[in-house]
Amino acid sequence: MSVANPIPLADLISLLRFNVSDRLKQDFVGKDQIIDLLLICAIAREHLLLVGPPGTAKSDLVKRFVLLLGARKDSGDLFEYLLTRFTEPNEIFGPVNIRQFQQGTFTRNIERALPRARVAFLDEVFKANSAILNALLTILNERFFYNGLEQVAVPLISVYGATNEVPEGDDLAAIFDRFLLRARTDNIDERQFLDLLSKGWGMERERIRIGRNEALLPVLDSLDQLGLAYDALERIDMVPVFDDYRELVRQIRAEGISLSDRRAVKLLKLIAAAALLRGASTAGPADLWVLLHIWNRPEQISALQAIVGPVVERAGGHAASAERDLETLARELARLEERAMAREAGRAYTPTYFGTLLHDLERTRQELIDHSAGRRGDDGRARWHDLLAQAERLTDAVLDRLEAEERI
Repeated sequence: MSVANPIPLADLISLLRFNVSDRLKQDFVGKDQIIDLLLICAIAREHLLLVGPPGTAKSDLVKRFVLLLGARKDSGDLFEYLLTRFTEPNEIFGPVNIRQFQQGTFTRNIERALPRARVAFLDEVFKANSAILNALLTILNERFFYNGLEQVAVPLISVYGATNEVPEGDDLAAIFDRFLLRARTDNIDERQFLDLLSKGWGMERERIRIGRNEALLPVLDSLDQLGLAYDALERIDMVPVFDDYRELVRQIRAEGISLSDRRAVKLLKLIAAAALLRGASTAGPADLWVLLHIWNRPEQISALQAIVGPVVERAGGHAASAERDLETLARELARLEERAMAREAGRAYTPTYFGTLLHDLERTRQELIDHSAGRRGDDGRARWHDLLAQAERLTDAVLDRLEAEERI
């Protein structure tokens, strides 16, 4: 596919892992695995259902995630809506085109409605009426929308649905099945509450600053760049996990957890996305952790943990990742230096801008400190030493510039 402003795949994955995923994990307490699922579903162009009570940051997490991926607020990239049984189709798919209706043709003005969105967040998705749900089925699966007699292709990447409880009954089974992965999102436990207060207050302060024309800075230039990762999925070698996967599916079905052949095949794409995000070209047992989120009812979570958990843990857990090589880290430092030295026309730097930059610099510096090259006696150690020195000089330069900006 043609992508505006293409970047090397390794750099894209690095940005997604360390500048999107890690950034969100810094902001949202207890949501690490959900953040990984958001990213995996976006790469694989599949859909995720978040199940949990109101007030557990579902909407805020999705919105910040999409903005970091380069969505533009003024372009309709993100469509967000709270559904009820009284929601009408024109609220979701656009109002009826009155002029064409008067001429005997029924069409909708779909601009800035769901059929034109790249990412959607649908809260209480199962409360919609049958007219909306039936149209959603073709959008979620086939990626097209019937606008009158015309079949319109939709640019949808992923839909993130939210619900307080999973649906019961066959009437909602089809739409429920379209959400390939499901994740619980609950209020955090008492041990993390002080961390929640600290980070939550930091985000509230950021919202106050946004009112003074400061915005969340995107990591990608646009959502189009995400297509590079999607295209790379076909190059992931999946054969090494087929035996493990077949055995896990057998055990999952034996436990009474429904998993259709269609879902079993589509899940391979998500496993491939997990491998890609891990920095690997070959899928391994560690990437099978996504199977922890294929439950149909929350009470099945413990059974999936008992079946899938040991396989993933033996492989090092879902967070296991390949060490970034020195050249990748060198490119990362070059990007950080460009961010540090470039000034957007007509826009002053802000404390949030510098805070994000310093966070990324410190993470890269720490990664260099921990890098295996620093413990070897070969030529790579000299390269490692130079990069570490560069990271420390750049950090000092950014701190000096921040101090200068604060004096202005």
